[in-house]
Amino acid sequence: MSPRGEGPMELLIPHRDVGGFTPEWGVRDVRFSAKTCAEDISKLPDYCYAFLSIDDYPPEVKDREALLAHFGVPAFVANRTCFEVNGFFGYKPTFNDEEVFTSCTTWFRCLFKMIRKVGDDPSEDGLEYVKAGKKDYRWYEMTVFSCWESKKKCQVLCVDAPFDIRDELQNALMKRTDPLNFNDPLAMHADLWDRMVVYYDIAVWRVRDPVRKLEKSRTASRDVFKPTHEHTRHAIHMSEVLESAVCTAMEMQRCRSEIYNSLPKKQLGYSYVLQANEYAAFHVSLVRNLKLRSDSNQARLADEINFAFNNLTRQDSNLIKSITLLTMFFLPSTFVSAIFSTTFFNYGDTKWEVSGQLWIYWATIIPVTIFVILIWYVWLPIGDRTAVSWKELSGQFRDFSRRTTGHLMNRGKERGSPKDAENAKS
Repeated sequence: MSPRGEGPMELLIPHRDVGGFTPEWGVRDVRFSAKTCAEDISKLPDYCYAFLSIDDYPPEVKDREALLAHFGVPAFVANRTCFEVNGFFGYKPTFNDEEVFTSCTTWFRCLFKMIRKVGDDPSEDGLEYVKAGKKDYRWYEMTVFSCWESKKKCQVLCVDAPFDIRDELQNALMKRTDPLNFNDPLAMHADLWDRMVVYYDIAVWRVRDPVRKLEKSRTASRDVFKPTHEHTRHAIHMSEVLESAVCTAMEMQRCRSEIYNSLPKKQLGYSYVLQANEYAAFHVSLVRNLKLRSDSNQARLADEINFAFNNLTRQDSNLIKSITLLTMFFLPSTFVSAIFSTTFFNYGDTKWEVSGQLWIYWATIIPVTIFVILIWYVWLPIGDRTAVSWKELSGQFRDFSRRTTGHLMNRGKERGSPKDAENAKS
């Protein structure tokens, strides 16, 4: 295993022949070191995707600045604020003295929170993105830098992307019937966003799966709070990063429109520009709807918590009823003894004597106890219906008050109308 800051940089390179670029893409690994990052990054092919692990990304700000300077990214992007924020987008266009668009630099950041797969769920046959360990989740803080120069180069660097992105992106690019149009400064972004949307979809469903498992299991109410709290935390994070991703995608769509308006119309063609803009809008729509699904996960978890609270309340209510029932057994007899001060036992010096009038005690408390319990049993549903009736009655009273007030106000306006008309004439 390579030491931190010393590892390979994975490349994805388009095939080029005498006639130009082809739909074929090849892979290659090159040496990368945080200490010599400026020199290593300068050796990249003119047209390529580059993927760098977060462990190999320079930890020092000065080294990051040297790395990003190759792409023309502002030095501020290398500081801690941008390194820890949940998303951003920026771009820097360049024009020559004749106001011709010559180069473009973009930088953006999108986060994914991958949750460990649920056991043997048959609906989940994807890869596991979370390593074995104490945590059941893994953050991918993907930051992308791109540099385009007209007819010279188009490079994209992805930092801290999921481990399978190069292979998946290569498969997608190889399925294209035509090669990428490198006259478009953002030509390499569309397929990259396709893959990012897939990761967001996986992340949302990885949150949804344990939620569904929780709903189906219906565990004890007191045991549901801890797992629900964890799942809710993941769902909140996913909604947050998806909201940020929507903003990033919309900013990129705006940037795309500005770039296309700056290019000569014949450079890309009307159909290409229209289709690229619409496809960018499609990405925005996808991410926005994934955000809605994530919000739904939050709502379902909130419903589970409410359900657990209701169950606990019902259990507590049943417990109170049980205590009340036990009280009903002992309260009448205690009451009778206190009222009549009955003494049915005589503690003499030699023996313990029982009064012959003890039957009066039993003859009194048994029917009284049964009568009290029956009243309690019959009154429970009556009390519930009475509470509902009072609620309905109060609602009807409020409606009647509103209607009466509105009627009186309308009559007041009608009475004032002739006088207002006379004042208007005078």
